[in-house]
Amino acid sequence: MLFYYLGYSRTRNLLLRLKHQPVARFVTYHDLPPEVVGQFRAHLHFLRRNTNVVSLDDFLGGRLTSGKMNVVITFDDGYKSWVRVAVPMLLELGLPATFFVSSGFVGLTAEGETEFVRSKLLSQPDDSGKLTGGLGIEDLKQIVQSGFTVGGHTVNHCDLAEQGDEDRLRYEIAEDKRRLEQITGKPVAYFAYPTGKYVNPKIRLADVLKESGYKGAVTTVSGFNRAGTNPFFLHRELTDASMQERVFRARVLGNYDAVRSLKRGMRRVFHQR
Repeated sequence: MLFYYLGYSRTRNLLLRLKHQPVARFVTYHDLPPEVVGQFRAHLHFLRRNTNVVSLDDFLGGRLTSGKMNVVITFDDGYKSWVRVAVPMLLELGLPATFFVSSGFVGLTAEGETEFVRSKLLSQPDDSGKLTGGLGIEDLKQIVQSGFTVGGHTVNHCDLAEQGDEDRLRYEIAEDKRRLEQITGKPVAYFAYPTGKYVNPKIRLADVLKESGYKGAVTTVSGFNRAGTNPFFLHRELTDASMQERVFRARVLGNYDAVRSLKRGMRRVFHQR
């Protein structure tokens, strides 16, 4: 927050504009339970007023501005709250977004949803009752019919960095894409690494994604994306929908990057001593 109030982001963004170097920030949401809806709406209004919100297609196509921070809105996993909360708000404000879906979480019974959440999505299984449940098949169709992009996220929210069986890894990626395309009737071109992990010691994940027909993939590694950023290792900010607006503003505009840079510089200084 100190960097925000000192004008760090405004100074940096002015320099980028002078250099005609557009940058983009990707924000990442998950579930949107009732208690965070008001704060989520505030996030979207801030983005609409103060940034240039673009789609993944726009970003990879270079359709960006150097006058404002470019922002890509994304969601991970496949929650019911997307059609109840996110889609109506995004449509109201005219904002594009990409929804990354684990197809194994779609169309389950209540018991199946509970088990999927408990075993595949949560680090604390006791928290499963706090989530809004998974998308139905018609919900997923509605997201696409509303003009939004759907991306892959593996069938079972599989940690690809820990997967040593290459056949299983390829299945999780390719089958998820096939199922999503079958349900939506649209090509699925983008992928989100579950848990954000994108390095497997035995298998080059980007190569598998390319072979499966993907054009790009997103991580949860914080940072800006520029024209030269590898499209299969795009940075994203993990964004809690309950985050206070002033903190959200500072994160989106990149002030947290200044804190990290300062920490790295201090570590180097003290290490040299």
